[in-house]
Amino acid sequence: MADQIHIKDLLLRTVIGINAEERRDRQDVLINITLTADLCPAGHSDNIEDAVNYRSITKQIIQLVEGSQFYLVEKLAAEIAAVCLADPRVESARVTVEKPGALRFARSVGVTVERNRMERVFIAMGSNIEAERNLRQAVHLLAGRCRLLAVSPVYETLPVGTTDQPNFLNAAALIETDLSPAALKSQVLQPIERHLGRRRSADKNAPRTIDLDISLYGQRVTEVGDRHIPDPEILCYPHLARPLADLSPDFVHPVTGETLGEIALRLGDSGLTLRPDIALWPA
Repeated sequence: MADQIHIKDLLLRTVIGINAEERRDRQDVLINITLTADLCPAGHSDNIEDAVNYRSITKQIIQLVEGSQFYLVEKLAAEIAAVCLADPRVESARVTVEKPGALRFARSVGVTVERNRMERVFIAMGSNIEAERNLRQAVHLLAGRCRLLAVSPVYETLPVGTTDQPNFLNAAALIETDLSPAALKSQVLQPIERHLGRRRSADKNAPRTIDLDISLYGQRVTEVGDRHIPDPEILCYPHLARPLADLSPDFVHPVTGETLGEIALRLGDSGLTLRPDIALWPA
């Protein structure tokens, strides 16, 4: 379960509703908020600078609610969620807004909205079984499940470790999603891998129809299962670094502070063969 911050029973007054009396008189609104964020940095350091400043977020919500007028509870809830997501450490916000006494015989009427931060995510792709077809299919399926922003050129590389197998084709895709890293892996990447016949074994260098991995998830530093994000191998292997740099050479690595272009330049292009004859962008 992701780390959460709860702001409970925030009782404020605002102008909300469509009837004349609702537009004239302020009404009570009861607000409950659940924020999802990575609380590990603050938990390790015990430093307020590493924590989500829920006091500041609450003050901004009070200013929004009491200083504005709304027709719909849905609009108010969405605006509160936007305030929460303005903090870059907040990954998602679940906001419930209730109007006590708005409906006869009911204690309150309310709505709940959930909003997630849209993040740009770099996906590393590789295949050496029907590689050209499977890479194209993987990009097509990614585009159907996320917003596809860009696809790198394709590079042919020699296999690592187990060398008695076909050469690999490697590339990278840049997508935008509001899914968490874990949800992106379980709901998008792994289903695509299964659809394309990926069979995992103890040998991580074995031939594969497709390999889809989260290389970078915005500026986030986190863990998904046994994988670290950013992928540490970006700093070691040209077949990962070069396609990522092709997508966004000025993107800054959240751990080292290097740009992707600088990492790719440092590692060089040894062992990479550009394949301009293969285009992956969906037709």
